[in-house]
Amino acid sequence: MGISASGQTGLSARSRRSMLVVILVLLGTIIYFYGPAVTPRVAEAAAAQCNDHAGGNFRSFRLEWVSGPGSTPHWSCWDASRPQERALDLGWWVNPF
Repeated sequence: MGISASGQTGLSARSRRSMLVVILVLLGTIIYFYGPAVTPRVAEAAAAQCNDHAGGNFRSFRLEWVSGPGSTPHWSCWDASRPQERALDLGWWVNPF
């Protein structure tokens, strides 16, 4: 057994659990706010659904991942050829399967 000047030889089990919880909470928060936007299959599924909303005209649809303070993260889709219509909220998750 090692001897230390401070009386401890490493992290206690309680400290390790606390660090693990903090890391998992941070990872979960990052995935919640940015996960669907950086996942290729989900982004492609959102683009396909937005293209369907725009009538199959891939040149006129606009797709944006909205996240930030004061709003829940979601896909926002609108048709640039019909600017008077409100943007369609596709939600947080678009099924890639």
